[in-house]
Amino acid sequence: MRQILLFMSFFMSAIVSFGQFAYFNSDEFWQKTPLLSPNTDVKILPSDTAIIVASNREEDISKIRYLPEMRSGKGIRYFVVFSRNGKWNVLPVSSLQDALHQMPRLDLPWVIYTEGMGKFFTSNLDRGMNLSAQYGVNVLMFDYPSLSSHRKRLGNYFFAKKNATVAYHDFLPVLKEIRLLNSTKQFGQGGINLFFHSMGNIVMQQIVKHHLVNELNGSKWVNNLIFNAPCIPQKGHQKMIDQIHFAKHIYINYNPEDYTLGGAYLVSKRYQLGKQIHRPLAKEAIYVNFNDIAGDGHSNFLNLIGRNEIPPAAENFYYTLFHGDTASVHNTVLFLPSKHRKIGYDLLPIPSTTAHQ
Repeated sequence: MRQILLFMSFFMSAIVSFGQFAYFNSDEFWQKTPLLSPNTDVKILPSDTAIIVASNREEDISKIRYLPEMRSGKGIRYFVVFSRNGKWNVLPVSSLQDALHQMPRLDLPWVIYTEGMGKFFTSNLDRGMNLSAQYGVNVLMFDYPSLSSHRKRLGNYFFAKKNATVAYHDFLPVLKEIRLLNSTKQFGQGGINLFFHSMGNIVMQQIVKHHLVNELNGSKWVNNLIFNAPCIPQKGHQKMIDQIHFAKHIYINYNPEDYTLGGAYLVSKRYQLGKQIHRPLAKEAIYVNFNDIAGDGHSNFLNLIGRNEIPPAAENFYYTLFHGDTASVHNTVLFLPSKHRKIGYDLLPIPSTTAHQ
């Protein structure tokens, strides 16, 4: 009976998501994200929310949906997206270095953000712009096709997983360039943090699986590497994580009652790291259990229109990590040793008055 309920929940949540994301794929929303000419002379102001997007999508500027639901296979396109006059203006740039030159507040902390299943280009913009505004950080969004308007719900699960699995080909060179540019202070002084959510964790998993992680190792150039609700197999995860040596701190955020990952288990028949976690554990990782504050929730890091606000404890926790600081897991007001198989720490509810303002 529980498996039936999980299966129904997985697809009912997909129905809600499809209703929501139909809005992001509407003509109206695409018109609010106009593609500018590469030669447009703009000055992005500190008052403008601005992010960088690295996309591996095919481009079709003849249509309103100029970055459709298809991987190009020809590398990365870079864009600077900035808010002005009620629109999110999308400016193509020739390189990551050129994109950095456009950013108005370079010394803010950086979050390199990879989303999971269910995103058009426009809905990834929505996530990236909201994360930047909510947490006061610079965002570099890794955008890949993870939703098709031509497929049904189960088909989209496999569509997203396939594209996430091959995305490492495109994003590993970007990570290498981030490391290089950061070493010469071209990312400012705020520091680098990597944030992979849900199926987005497949990108890092594949980098390690294909024995490419040493191209990122050699120095601790990332403050926090965050595997958030990871939709990747939990079996053998410790061997994967223990090969990563480029981050000062590694966090694995999990929830034993995560219904979304319960659905992923029913489809894949593989225990998911973000839900059905078991020993052995990675030596260097800090495991954080969200169950006390999230219930059966899966995505607890952004306040989005049409959804309940995230718990204050979650916002406080993510603010700390996105700003490159270390979570105070030994502060018993905020954390306790986890009740779930004694794996890591339980993130505790806190009064809203103590959340970061």
